[in-house]
Amino acid sequence: MKDSELQIDRSCHVLYSKPCKKEILAKITLHYPEVEREVVWEQVQLRYAELLSKWRTDLGGKKNFHNGVGGTYDCIAIMCFYDACRDVVTFREMEEIEENLILPSFRKLRFVDINKPFWKKLMYRAFSTAQKHCDTWHDYEMDVTPYENSKPIYYEFTACPAAEFAKRFGFADII
Repeated sequence: MKDSELQIDRSCHVLYSKPCKKEILAKITLHYPEVEREVVWEQVQLRYAELLSKWRTDLGGKKNFHNGVGGTYDCIAIMCFYDACRDVVTFREMEEIEENLILPSFRKLRFVDINKPFWKKLMYRAFSTAQKHCDTWHDYEMDVTPYENSKPIYYEFTACPAAEFAKRFGFADII
């Protein structure tokens, strides 16, 4: 099934990212013969559409910065992949998918020395801005401690829509 044919409410939900789809298809390729791969992928897609139809509609669609690569909807797609393939996929493979989606962004920051005042202030501003976005969308709940020059930056997530989704639909074992 083409992604464009997937029956999801695109006014409030977004499709998983292309990198996420690529990662899932790579894992399907590892575990299924070529004649079964399309059917397995379609099962993942249909489960994605089904569960989204029963879930929150207030996460902002494309407007919400959490809905990009490695974000909320990619996590949901990964859980749907797990649901369709749980008899063959390992927990480590699930972690690899998520790592391959999220870690490239952080690898680009390897030149940053957070111990230097400029970078520390910049990172604090980024986290504070992220917290404001979280407050706007009421999706993730994030707390950032006040900036102090002599102390480390500290932030904490106390709520996550992907974790909420996992609990609601029975994927708590992989979250």
